Amino acid sequence: MFTLPFFILEFNLRIPFADNTKAETQKLIESIRETFSIVTDLKNIGKKNIELEREIAELKVKLIMNETIKKENEELSKLLKIKDSYSKYSIIPAKILNYSYTNPNMINITYPAEYTKVMAEKATVVSSMGLVGLVSSFHGTHAEVELVTSKQFTIPAVLENREECTTVLRGNGQSLSILFLDKVCAKDSVEGRKLLSANLSENYSIPHIPVGLISSLKEDESNILLMKGEAIPLFKKGKLHHIFIIVGTNIDSNS
Repeated sequence: MFTLPFFILEFNLRIPFADNTKAETQKLIESIRETFSIVTDLKNIGKKNIELEREIAELKVKLIMNETIKKENEELSKLLKIKDSYSKYSIIPAKILNYSYTNPNMINITYPAEYTKVMAEKATVVSSMGLVGLVSSFHGTHAEVELVTSKQFTIPAVLENREECTTVLRGNGQSLSILFLDKVCAKDSVEGRKLLSANLSENYSIPHIPVGLISSLKEDESNILLMKGEAIPLFKKGKLHHIFIIVGTNIDSNS
């Protein structure tokens, strides 16, 4: 029997082994390539996500700015309407400097120097939301304003569209107390209705400025014909930006 030499047998055995090794190596290389490709794709996706997040953030900022500008324009529009409504009075534009550190119901404001001659104590201070308060003192171009929520603040008022329904509002530190209201006026649901300043006193000569919304009413224990309750001021401290001071004299007559 003829037998192949050993080195030939060994060579024949190595050929399939070498082929298998080459195939495995090729598979490994392909696998590595695929892995790198996936990693590259993930990095690109990550970059795109970061770019999208940046674009979304920029759009959100623009939306907030546009909303702020819109609200600012609406507020200025309301103030211009107030200015037109009380054009026979001296209208003084003013800015809030700060809130009093010692009295939460007092704010400090400033106004242009050309209005110093017409400024007066008890002058009415309004915002686009409604009555803010009254000037309690002033010096030069600065003034202190007592807010309607002050316990020292009392003002006659009427129910919106019902001028025969009179009341008196008094600040209680947080909101407004309705000292009385005729039961006949409260026969229909009046909660949420506006109360307007009334021209019932020399100290409050600017009528029909929105003051607050009726939040609750109950029967007056001392007089069954009357109701009493609370009203929420229309102005909001954190939203006060532009304000006007309405002085009950015409600026032309004082110049």
